[in-house]
Amino acid sequence: MQIKDKTNLRQIKGPASKMCGVSKIALVALAVMAAPSAGVFTAEPAVAQRIDQSLYNGGKARVSRSANLRTLTEAVASASCRVNAGIGAESAQVQLASVRADFDKIIDGLMNGSAALGMPGAEGSARTLNALTTTAEFWGPLDAAAQRLASGAGTDEDAATIKAGYADLFEQTEVLAAVVAGQYTDPTQLLQSDATVLNFAVRQRALAFRMTRAMCELATGSASADAQQELATSVDQFQQTLIALRDGFPAAGINPPPNDAVRASLDSTYEIWQNQRGIFDAALSGQTPAAGDVDAAAALAETLSVAMNNTITLYLIATPGQDGVYRVPLEAYAREELSNWLTNPEMIAAIKAQNAQHDDLSEDDILVLDQQWRAEASAGNGPLVEKLLTSPVSAWLLEQQDATAGFVTEVFVMDNKGLNVAQSVVTSDYWQGDEAKWQETYSVGPDALHISEVEYDDSTGFYQSQGSMTITDPETGEVIGAVTFGINVQNLM
Repeated sequence: MQIKDKTNLRQIKGPASKMCGVSKIALVALAVMAAPSAGVFTAEPAVAQRIDQSLYNGGKARVSRSANLRTLTEAVASASCRVNAGIGAESAQVQLASVRADFDKIIDGLMNGSAALGMPGAEGSARTLNALTTTAEFWGPLDAAAQRLASGAGTDEDAATIKAGYADLFEQTEVLAAVVAGQYTDPTQLLQSDATVLNFAVRQRALAFRMTRAMCELATGSASADAQQELATSVDQFQQTLIALRDGFPAAGINPPPNDAVRASLDSTYEIWQNQRGIFDAALSGQTPAAGDVDAAAALAETLSVAMNNTITLYLIATPGQDGVYRVPLEAYAREELSNWLTNPEMIAAIKAQNAQHDDLSEDDILVLDQQWRAEASAGNGPLVEKLLTSPVSAWLLEQQDATAGFVTEVFVMDNKGLNVAQSVVTSDYWQGDEAKWQETYSVGPDALHISEVEYDDSTGFYQSQGSMTITDPETGEVIGAVTFGINVQNLM
């Protein structure tokens, strides 16, 4: 994931990594032999990753995403109030557009299936389909009003439609979430206790947006008589639930965090909350919030939503069924979307040219190049790094990455020896030939796909995985290289 210290994951490449007179590269060559085409480092066909989708029904994704509809409902109401009041209207319009797209995508995925959302098949339960249909019916009028508000063509009537209808929609999304959780609890993929924790964790995001909505209504004089009490209840619920998630609360069916990573994420969220929850104090004491208070509440809601999403991501990958919950949608995204990048003529030409240029490189030559790259990357620049980053293919990869709006966080292309050909960002090393991203793609064959474990990326603040694929010459079908994509898995979940 961009520049990272990999010394804690594997030995540093180079002469210092020799053991008993045998270099690391020699060990790799002994372990992997006979690659698809000639090169210094040959490999026998590696075992391709396999996910048995017949054993994976997307239960975790369905429970998490159906529960997330509650968050989206509260987010619509909050953003609608701010747009209509002219408080942070531009960012609220962006939020409305995003929420509308997410709500529609989730409903469609729950009904018809969506591998890209982690739900591989269409829903078959009549009860669940009925709950989904009812939810869509409640959503329809609010969706239309939100669309007009997001486009700048909204009216007071549109805001009133959302204000009048969001509570019923929220209640229906709670019904839907309960139905889905009841249907998809399964010891192999989702325990009842896990579903309970997910329910509370996702509810935290909804509460964050509910607090913002209440602040907006109090600031604009559009609040109902019990709005102040609703704000007080929401603040208390967020506090108590966050403590229960962090420490465990067996009486409510909430087990303690399953590992240190989840616990640390909840500790971090609690610290954020404690440091900023004072923005609600004046409103809770009876004062009318100013526009700045509403903006601050909206910013905190976004921060808390991201923080809780980090926790939910960690929880999803720490409990039964973790492979399917991100590997299935990542595989679908890679094969259905990212594979379209791999036929770019300029990229194919660049790989073939580098393969020819590097045909006679020795093991020592590759080590020297890798050490040069690592030194330049550490220093911030250098001729080798500059050459690759300024190439037309690297520029094209960066354009493609930017067009994914954060879905893809990095992409780099490798030749038939595992050396970088082009890339969107600076990687920590130049030679990838000793890593699974190259060994389990280039060395497997044309349709190979390797998906890494999920890691936290400090530079982006999100949990990411890497999906790597083989690149073939479109004219001959010959395997000529490989590509690695960094993927923000939280966008998949």
